[in-house]
Amino acid sequence: MPSPLPARPPRWLAASSAGGLAVAAGTACGAVEAPAPSGGSCADVELIAAGSTNYSSSVVCGAPGECSRGADLGVDPMLSTSNGRYFFLSRDNDLLFELDPSCGTPTSRLSVAPLAPRDPSTGRARMANPHDAAAAPDGTIVVALYDAARLAFLKDGALEDTSIDLSPYDADGNPQADAVSVVMVDGAAKAFVTLERLDDDDFLRSKQTSQMLRVDVATRSVEAVIDLAGRNPFNPMSELRGALFMAEPGNFDAADDELAGIERFDTATSTSRLLVRERDLGGSVAEVAVTEGCGAAIVAGPQPTVNPTAVVTFDPDTGEVLSTFQAPVLGPTPGYDLQGLAWRGDDLYVGDRRPGASGYAVHVFTRAGRCALTSAGRSLELPQSPVALRAARPPQPR
Repeated sequence: MPSPLPARPPRWLAASSAGGLAVAAGTACGAVEAPAPSGGSCADVELIAAGSTNYSSSVVCGAPGECSRGADLGVDPMLSTSNGRYFFLSRDNDLLFELDPSCGTPTSRLSVAPLAPRDPSTGRARMANPHDAAAAPDGTIVVALYDAARLAFLKDGALEDTSIDLSPYDADGNPQADAVSVVMVDGAAKAFVTLERLDDDDFLRSKQTSQMLRVDVATRSVEAVIDLAGRNPFNPMSELRGALFMAEPGNFDAADDELAGIERFDTATSTSRLLVRERDLGGSVAEVAVTEGCGAAIVAGPQPTVNPTAVVTFDPDTGEVLSTFQAPVLGPTPGYDLQGLAWRGDDLYVGDRRPGASGYAVHVFTRAGRCALTSAGRSLELPQSPVALRAARPPQPR
């Protein structure tokens, strides 16, 4: 049985609680307001970072420089970037905060709490559990609700009455919609949504084919359901030139699943293939980040309750494995310690959940040539354990 990994915060406790610049539709109990922007130039900020230590609080901030005054917005965080917009998902509060893309400071708050499912025995609201969000060019925000089995749409600072019921896409009523990306295809905005389709009665194990939905954003309708080549698409997707790259661990207690690895989905043709197999990397893929000519992934070993982690590399065009769990860029670590992966130019940032003398490190590696990564000889420090990292956008001239 796989261990409860930090890469997937404690969603099995789903029976718990339930932007424009104003608070939008719905309010989660006990949730904080969006703090005012810091007003600084943030010219030196390289990363937008989300962290959470033991899932008892969180921080979202720009690193370096802004993390000393980062905001605590909930204990179960994730970051999303899409079409120039940045979001912090407070999953435990059913909230979505839009962030300043240069500083990481929250600028607005939106709620998906009205779509939270009800407990059939008590009638009380559970969590909708927003797992990922993506923005379309027309301003629409598409949100995958992991526990509500719905796809939500927000626009102009409000939650729309229209949502897509995802319960028909799995016999148990919840296909576990995990990630969403909006890509322009033939001039139209399409939302691509991963469905893990796990077994709700067996600790969310992957036993059946995972799928991708293609949703037309303009009409708010599902156009196609595509079977994926691998199983259990995990964490947000990485996009490069219209291709979506998915981490697919299958089940974390094995490192040789036949239907696990890194999958490449072509949004132009809605076809997909397992680009890199798990056994060739030497571990279950938990996270992937791709840039031109070079892909990086965090992989985990199969030891239950331990799951040591390492950073490996691959060619995103050919699928050639360039480094493995046995000979990695970083690691293997003693446990599930590496989390958060992001490219910014030729620099790769890797989060490390092990405490250091002055906080939690984000290791920086620099690419040379095709995909050779070497330590940059420096790290960024966070006040809490990293969960997700995104490259900060350079401040725009006024």
